[in-house]
Amino acid sequence: SPVVEIMENGVKYLVDVENGQKTGFFLDQKYNRRAVGRLAAGKTVLDCFTHTGSFALNAALGGAAHVTAVDVSESAVEMARANAARNGVSDRMDCVAANVFDLLPQLEQQPKRYDFIILDPPAFTKSRKTTQRAMTGYKEINYRAMRLLPRGGYLATCSCSHFATEELFLKMLRSAAKDAGVQL
Repeated sequence: SPVVEIMENGVKYLVDVENGQKTGFFLDQKYNRRAVGRLAAGKTVLDCFTHTGSFALNAALGGAAHVTAVDVSESAVEMARANAARNGVSDRMDCVAANVFDLLPQLEQQPKRYDFIILDPPAFTKSRKTTQRAMTGYKEINYRAMRLLPRGGYLATCSCSHFATEELFLKMLRSAAKDAGVQL
């Protein structure tokens, strides 16, 4: 079977090495996942674009009060759910199939507040031509997340788009923060 179990930062994962996105698991985020685990203690966490739940699981095992893991892919969410059970955190981790671009504005209408939001989307651009459109997408989700967070809340945000350079990404974050009326 192409599904294997791996362990990283003390977290157990089932990984589909054949049908998962690319390799099915992104090892380059190991230290960022560990950092999320350390920051999550006692927090209510929203992990967007969770894939198979890696950031969410680190948060839950790091002592988060509650974690909501969201991905548009039903099969990814099922794998995240299985990984939550495998790590004994199903009682504190909900896995939801939803489009993050639709979900974040909906959450603004609800009283439930998160104090830690993680954004680790797939690449929004694979070419220089579409970089501007991608930056608009990154700005939208970051702006929405910033509006949801209380003062002193945490935002962990990522981009795996080669063409979204660090300089462009930081410029986008500053713009999103200004529009959201928050200080980073």
